[in-house]
Amino acid sequence: MKLPCELMEEILYRVPPLSLIRCKTVCKQWSTLLNHLVLLRPQLLIWTSSKIYSVGINLKDDPKIDIRELPVDIPYLKNNNNPIPLNFLPCDGLLFCVPRWGNIKRVAVWNPWLRQTRLIEHRQNCFQFGGIGYDNGRPEKGYKVFGYCFLDRKLNNGKVQVYRKLAIYTFETNEWKYIDAMNEDETSQIGIGISFDKNVSLNGNLYWIAYNVKTGDYLIRCFDFSKETIKLFCVLPWKDDSCDVPILSAYKRDRFSVLKQFNDTNKIEIWVTENKISGDGANVVWMKFMTVSIPFDKDFCPSYFIDNNTYGKSLVMCCMDEDQNACIYVVKGNASTKIPIGFDVYEACQCFYVPSFIPVP
Repeated sequence: MKLPCELMEEILYRVPPLSLIRCKTVCKQWSTLLNHLVLLRPQLLIWTSSKIYSVGINLKDDPKIDIRELPVDIPYLKNNNNPIPLNFLPCDGLLFCVPRWGNIKRVAVWNPWLRQTRLIEHRQNCFQFGGIGYDNGRPEKGYKVFGYCFLDRKLNNGKVQVYRKLAIYTFETNEWKYIDAMNEDETSQIGIGISFDKNVSLNGNLYWIAYNVKTGDYLIRCFDFSKETIKLFCVLPWKDDSCDVPILSAYKRDRFSVLKQFNDTNKIEIWVTENKISGDGANVVWMKFMTVSIPFDKDFCPSYFIDNNTYGKSLVMCCMDEDQNACIYVVKGNASTKIPIGFDVYEACQCFYVPSFIPVP
């Protein structure tokens, strides 16, 4: 008997991730269906005071969530058997995990679906991990980790010059490479620098929101793993007089989206790039994706996911409501659904990601 595709999706969605790998080998139809399934249902990763959860969101007519506790069997990611607060940065279904506090000298690359992990260490004090990416000029992805620290040196005239020393870790060689970044353009030293909280890994490069205090412009800056340099990608088409710090995210896996929160109102605008991201951002075109009104706690930095394929224009946003309760809003067209999560969410330790069967390198 041949089962309807929707019923097969529901059955396979409830299969443990490790068993799904074996399911992919059953037949070509199952392999295609599973690849489609992980793209169709974004996952929200949430850290609480004692556990880590993966929340699946079903965007059908009556939106629902499916909450699964993830096993964390990595001693380094625990404190007294409880997961420590982490920042998560998705890259091709892999998660780059950085502790929220302390003198951070070790990070982890984790595929929660495959339960695979790799620890990466750096011994220098006051070192900042930036994120993960790869050289997109190579036919095969060679994953790398980017980090930096600020140092100073005395010049011949007696003045002290502060500069950024870049560090690049290559998975293939298990070695760090160091570069003195003396030729960064002026905007890299103005306002917000590299903040790991909402970095985005896209097409191998690492992107983040920065701010120019002289002009009032919000910028998108980039670390290019192929050229091993920090550069300006583009200037966002608005200033800081009407909104909080924009939140950057990936859209369709090859474009950007930005969530723009307005001061003192519930108004939210979502902007997206019209075309695929490639090269520099000199010709990038932004267009408004949707405007919504969602009552939420502005002191909580939300995570979000947008879609414009399967179920039309959709927004899924994890935030705190006005009563400080964690929830997920699902907006489709003019319809908005609020779904309580049922437990506390640590602000910075939540992100949307698309699961994958890519092994940790």
